Amino acid sequence: MSNMMGIIKGVQPQRGFWLRCFLDGAIWTALILAAPVGFSSPIDIPGPEHLTHVDGLVVNTAGHAIADLEVTLVKDDKVAFQARTNKSGEFHFEHVSGRYMFRVARSDYAPAAREIVVTDEIVTRVEHKKLYVIVGPGACMDECSAVVTSKREFERDIREKQKH
Repeated sequence: MSNMMGIIKGVQPQRGFWLRCFLDGAIWTALILAAPVGFSSPIDIPGPEHLTHVDGLVVNTAGHAIADLEVTLVKDDKVAFQARTNKSGEFHFEHVSGRYMFRVARSDYAPAAREIVVTDEIVTRVEHKKLYVIVGPGACMDECSAVVTSKREFERDIREKQKH
């Protein structure tokens, strides 16, 4: 009679086998679906920023302008363009086109960098993007600094950095 129920004589059926299979499947499914959202890489590397002009503002984490700071556009590991911030922390590059790494040199503050693509194409949005640069304390590395083009994001980052 025990053979009719599918039980081999002397071997106990595994209790909870299907429950374990279901729970294992549910856990793996949850992990796979959550991976792109909750378990993203710890370093968020932004893509290149597309600009039509290269100008901007450099401030420290308290939001104060930093004067006389070197900013460069690097192409093929060579400085292609160089400028310095004025007393208001502003900088501007003339007649620039191409793909560059925008960099703020290390000084009393941490360095900052962002890949940019400068084109003279007509843009679909009538908006002049500006680079907003926040540099952290000098002992800090790039992760303390930020280079953004959104004034709203810039102001939010300043508020967050002032909390720390």
